[in-house]
Amino acid sequence: MISREQYISRLKAKTLPSLPLTVVALGEAVQDERCTVDRILGILSKDPSLSATLLRLANSALYSGEGSVMDLRTAVLRLGFDAMANLGTGAAVIRTLKGGTHLNALKLWQHSVAVGLTAKGVCILARRHGQAETAFLTGLLHDIGKIALDTCYPEEYAAVLQKVAEGAHFVDAEREVLGMDHAEAGSLLAADWSFPESIVDVIRDHHDPKPDDFLPNLIHLADLLVRTRIPMGPADERLMISLDDLPAFKAVLAGALHKDLDVERLTFSIDDEVDHALAFVEVAFQA
Repeated sequence: MISREQYISRLKAKTLPSLPLTVVALGEAVQDERCTVDRILGILSKDPSLSATLLRLANSALYSGEGSVMDLRTAVLRLGFDAMANLGTGAAVIRTLKGGTHLNALKLWQHSVAVGLTAKGVCILARRHGQAETAFLTGLLHDIGKIALDTCYPEEYAAVLQKVAEGAHFVDAEREVLGMDHAEAGSLLAADWSFPESIVDVIRDHHDPKPDDFLPNLIHLADLLVRTRIPMGPADERLMISLDDLPAFKAVLAGALHKDLDVERLTFSIDDEVDHALAFVEVAFQA
């Protein structure tokens, strides 16, 4: 069994790389209400590879309806500071955690980006537009603990993946073999990378959200919806959900909004988000 202290010690020993300084600077910049386009462009100019990836993402299927983007200034003005910073963070995190020892990293990131995009879409449906970009970033990061555990404890995580292959859910297998699940591991990594406490908390709680916590319930719901499209193991291949019976669905889309919601349209829209996620990850993996 792995203790919290042992895991933190592995992280501190730099088993995992630090988040790129460009991304840290972007995050700090967008939190400053005096931030300007030139400040964003100045930060990006120090990371040509990330800048090129961002320009490709701005021209990907995710934003294809907006018309071609020829330069980063246009991309920043069109998408906004928060969206640009989140795209940069997403691309950089994928680049930083591109591999694991045993995990299928490509499939994991396809799932994670799809969760982020789905969470953003549902957040807008829930009329919480101000939290949409946070929903995207948190959804993208929600499973980083899987790669962290696979990297820090490869032999032990191989046993986890064997149980998953035999039909166990990830969380159950991790808790049985390691005594720690990827939600806790991911939250500790996010804290080590100095992400805001609100994001750290959502990563930690996304499998066991409290009834009145909107974002953890949102990510939990988006995760379930995407796992029916991108199964992460045999248990997910058998996964069947009834939205009306899910506490997370009621917590996110409650009351009159819930009654007016076109559920069929919502479920079909998830397929579009999966397609967008595949395109996003393909671009990010080229970095």
